[in-house]
Amino acid sequence: MGLAEKACHNCRRKRLRCDRSLPHCVKCTTAGRECLGYGNLLRWTGAVASRGKLAGQSSSAAVVAEPSPPRRSLGPPSPPSPPSPPSPPSSFESGSVVGRNVGSDGDAQMQLVHVARLPHVESAPQLSNPWVLADPLFQDMAYSSRYYLSYFAERVCGDMVSWDFGDRNPFRYLLALTQAQPLLQHIIISAAAAHMSNFLSPSLPPWETEGRMICPFNVAQAQVVLHDSLVAKNKALRLMAHALDNVELFPREVIFAAAIFFVNVELIESGKHGWKAHLEGAIRLMSVLQLTIGTTSHLIDSLVSDLFVYFILGSTFLPAKSAGDNRLPEIFCNSAMLRRAAANSYLCCPPDILEILHSASQLSNIATEDAETAQQVSQAAADLIQRALAFDIVEWASSHNDDVEFPQEILPSRIHAGTVHQLAVCLYTLHAIPDVESLMDPGFGEKVAQDLFDNLEHIPESDVNFKATSWPTFIAGAGTTDPERRKWVMHRLHREVVLIPWGFIYTAMEVLRVIWGLEGEEKLKGSWVQTLKDPDLHFLMI
Repeated sequence: MGLAEKACHNCRRKRLRCDRSLPHCVKCTTAGRECLGYGNLLRWTGAVASRGKLAGQSSSAAVVAEPSPPRRSLGPPSPPSPPSPPSPPSSFESGSVVGRNVGSDGDAQMQLVHVARLPHVESAPQLSNPWVLADPLFQDMAYSSRYYLSYFAERVCGDMVSWDFGDRNPFRYLLALTQAQPLLQHIIISAAAAHMSNFLSPSLPPWETEGRMICPFNVAQAQVVLHDSLVAKNKALRLMAHALDNVELFPREVIFAAAIFFVNVELIESGKHGWKAHLEGAIRLMSVLQLTIGTTSHLIDSLVSDLFVYFILGSTFLPAKSAGDNRLPEIFCNSAMLRRAAANSYLCCPPDILEILHSASQLSNIATEDAETAQQVSQAAADLIQRALAFDIVEWASSHNDDVEFPQEILPSRIHAGTVHQLAVCLYTLHAIPDVESLMDPGFGEKVAQDLFDNLEHIPESDVNFKATSWPTFIAGAGTTDPERRKWVMHRLHREVVLIPWGFIYTAMEVLRVIWGLEGEEKLKGSWVQTLKDPDLHFLMI
């Protein structure tokens, strides 16, 4: 038996004389230590074993790996200079983030390593878990890419489902695809960085920042992170063009998820204009890929559910001339299939109620130039309101009781969330077709509005479904003339954007101010719904 050319790693570390025996050092074996051998030593820096005899124990390697040379200055933040040519996101300084190693079956396995923070963002979010997964899948990525993906795993994924079961959150499965699919990697990084930019620099009034543990207001740092988002978005757009020319070369869930996330990026940025083209493209792509609900993966179901929600809510303020392009796609017409897809939708709204909303939005686009047509439209609207009120919200909310992992304690919250959408759809219909109120009982509109405000108050910001109430809150605010209610609505939306920093909420607040201003100047064109059907607006409120 020959001898190794140098001492084993254990003996070298302890500065002991090694007998260099092969395959293992005898000195280590007799001392009861595992010999680390003589070859190259592969180490997870600060790793925590997830299985075996050492489960839960950290390695003896340095906790923080030495970062790559930064592409931006590591000094104190300074006001942003004119944008430089796009470059890959920067490397890290000391800090911590969290991520998940998601296998092909969607299960998360906890192999952990401490990582660093973006060097150019001094106040980058401190996430609740100080570890990030060190699966080899992600090791070839730039540090900043891993940081944004980790931020996506902990912060953004939770925004996209009604309740976050961690391992069962289908959007975390996308992380396992990002290394092999640059298209998906860049669009997810763009979404995460845009979300972080809003988090770093929230535009809030003074009363919303007092006593709150929110990230310090730092415009310069937020702009740097937003630049990273735009760079990644530009790369994703180029890759998407190639993918659409070669659809057969991409897994269906990859190209479809990318299409949906282009809409998500627009919503995180502002919810204005650009979302409509991406939404129409996603619907056409769904047809090309021949996707169906209930016969594919939970991920596909969730993506189709989001597309359904975006399509319906986007249709509520589309102008009449777009009505021909606003027909409900055939795949969305099966309530039973959509019930499965929407089971864990962030919106927490029954598909049946969303279908009623779509019908109401279509009615609002019908020209009522004669009395007979006006009467027919009003009666159809009244029928829709009665259908919405007859829907059993409690039965719908309880339909998940057969799921052993459904948290029973959130059932009351789910009932209130479904109810506020039910009432908001009724209120929208009353404002979209104003003549319908003459067919209802006296004071019906005010009663619906009061019930809506009462149910919203039962969903405080600590509630898991608080994020699901932005659209009903907007509808409640747009339809009220009471100054105290308007103040309450704006205060609630400000609280929402602190917890869920999606830019469409800022846009919603801007739109409310416009509606209230036009009303004060008596410049509203009919109802406020018709005012928002401006062809140049294209406002998506979710």
